Amino acid sequence: MTSFKRSAVALAAAAAMQGALAQATEAELPAVNIQAGRDEGSLQLSNKSSSASRLGLTLRETPASVEILSQDLMQERGARTLSEALRSTAGMAGGGPPSAPTTLSLRGFTNVLYLYDGVRMSGAGVTNRVEDTWNYERIEVLKGPASVLQGDSAIGGIVNFQTKRPDRNNPGREALLSYGSYGSTRAAVGLGGAVGETGAYRLDYSRNDTRVGTIARTSEKLEHLTTGLSFDVARATRLDLSFDYSRDEGHAYWGTPLIPGSLSTQPTLVVSTPDGRVIDRRVAQSNYNILDDRNQSEAYWLRARITSRVTPEWTLRNEFTANKVERLWRNAESAVFTVPGSITRDQTLIAHDQRYLANRLDASHEGRIGALANKLVVGGEVSKTDFDNTRRFSNGSASTNATLRVPLFDPAVGTYNDDPALMAGGGNRTNFTSDVHSSSVFAEDALKLTKAWTLVGGLRHDRVDVDRSVTDLNLGTFSAFGTKYSANSVRLGTVYDLSSESSVYAQYTNATIPVGSLFLLSAGNAVFPQSKGKQFEVGFKQSTGDVEWTAAAYHIGLDNVLSRDANNANLTVNNGSQSSRGVEFSAAWRATKQLTLSGNVAALDARFDSLVEAGGVSRVGNTPPNVPERVANLFASYRFKDLPLNLLLSVNHTGKMYTDNANQIRINGHTTADLAASYRLKPALLSFRIRNLTDKLYASYAGRATSQVLLAPQRSFELSARVDF
Repeated sequence: MTSFKRSAVALAAAAAMQGALAQATEAELPAVNIQAGRDEGSLQLSNKSSSASRLGLTLRETPASVEILSQDLMQERGARTLSEALRSTAGMAGGGPPSAPTTLSLRGFTNVLYLYDGVRMSGAGVTNRVEDTWNYERIEVLKGPASVLQGDSAIGGIVNFQTKRPDRNNPGREALLSYGSYGSTRAAVGLGGAVGETGAYRLDYSRNDTRVGTIARTSEKLEHLTTGLSFDVARATRLDLSFDYSRDEGHAYWGTPLIPGSLSTQPTLVVSTPDGRVIDRRVAQSNYNILDDRNQSEAYWLRARITSRVTPEWTLRNEFTANKVERLWRNAESAVFTVPGSITRDQTLIAHDQRYLANRLDASHEGRIGALANKLVVGGEVSKTDFDNTRRFSNGSASTNATLRVPLFDPAVGTYNDDPALMAGGGNRTNFTSDVHSSSVFAEDALKLTKAWTLVGGLRHDRVDVDRSVTDLNLGTFSAFGTKYSANSVRLGTVYDLSSESSVYAQYTNATIPVGSLFLLSAGNAVFPQSKGKQFEVGFKQSTGDVEWTAAAYHIGLDNVLSRDANNANLTVNNGSQSSRGVEFSAAWRATKQLTLSGNVAALDARFDSLVEAGGVSRVGNTPPNVPERVANLFASYRFKDLPLNLLLSVNHTGKMYTDNANQIRINGHTTADLAASYRLKPALLSFRIRNLTDKLYASYAGRATSQVLLAPQRSFELSARVDF
């Protein structure tokens, strides 16, 4: 079935589901804290965030750094994908390789946990995919460790992608069309409104076909359908249902190799190395991946949430989630320069079949403890993930490398070679299974000691059981093993209101991280306990008339990191540690009725405090890979007084970062700018946008090998129209 037919079937199913429930009874929908079109020049400090707390606290009341990107703001900034949107937030940078395309750096770590409508996306990292922003009402970013809210893996922070939800009081019908450089297109439609006397529906579909003409054979096609129904099943009980479908496929680019400076005739300043290797402009557009590469994913989400107000003080909520995903990669991922003038490549084939079930039940209470106002949430979660993984790797032998090697210039990259001889040797043809069962209980409380002083605390206990099996087809062996993890997480925070417009806060939080992915856990690593992180943070938040601003200072430490024994470099231990400390500043200022300025600055010091690698080499004091220590964004919006015309200038600066623990290859910092003009011609908003205005050549992330980097797209143009109907 073609992609178009699959989407048509899903759309028809959503419409049928709407009709079947058209006679539901009246109720007030759960509040959605979005003020469309009103958040320009605002940090939304008075809005609530379900990602930072389950207590219904506003950003000002929360003792943490929280950032909200609304749909309006994402459209204004021209963010086509979720990663593009996130790179405009304070301190976020990066964009990983096709194997983990949503990998971003935050507060010195690339361990960021992603949520889908508040539900953790099982196996964050390689399982997250590129998606269009159209289907999302907003994105919430909680900075720093947050295991107390969502369990393991959240050391850098939590990102919650919230889809557009039904709202009978805010019906909408809108569409988007765009055309850009190299034939890139976007098309999207959204419909929402009332159903019967009490219900509501929402349906959104987007299709994104992006072509990166500055790098050969690089493209990405995204499809996403999100649906929702909401209605009362009793006087004080609300049921929310949703079915979502997404698919992506494309031709992947894994990086550009560094070559010796003596060979380069058009060297660039993209990287710096001690031995003088460079990125040469003559190969900046080359793609060394195979012609018949595969990089695709197909996912289904089914969710049901029931909310019941049992008494005026108590509310019960239960949410069930089912998720099925299939992924496939078939690529030549590594491209390493080999003298005198060739590129040595590898070859991989990886397939995922993932099934995820989760259920969360919680009870919230809003009342008083004696004379003190209090908010409380208690609950529990259970989940189960079945993960089957097929893995095929070339073996890196001299004969295999010779077979897969291609010339540096004008390479005839060929197609996938399925000769088993290229994959000979243990570990190169394996089938894995992983069963991950987790359960947790949690509690969170906010106690108002005085009118101005609030204490916020949280506790969580997690238990995780992992069962793994590995079948090695080359060795003819089968092994099975498992492990169990148990972890306690805590948050202690306080907020003090200096006035109705400003507050200060302080908090302590901690987090746990598996030693490697639970899905790919080796028998050797299974014996180690989880890594443990903790953070201390203080901050300030203020709204004064036309200005809102926040500031935060933090220190994060992570222990139990895999390392080598200082006395025996052949022995792996987990006594390594790393840390980061930094400051973040965000502000939004409506300078005049026409001019709005907003932006953010993040500066940090990230380092390995204790780390020994193979050969007994110490990495103490080095910066972790793909972590820039300086990131800044500036947005200037000017709305003409007598014309329905708006101009937006966006400027980003990302500092230097490294491709490896040795810090031998430095990706140099860069500054880029985007420019957009939007004209309101009712009922359409027409926009023309130039991305990478100065046509800057720069790298955004390390590639598959440490000696290759991912070059960002160069200058491109886009014309779009958003229509309300």
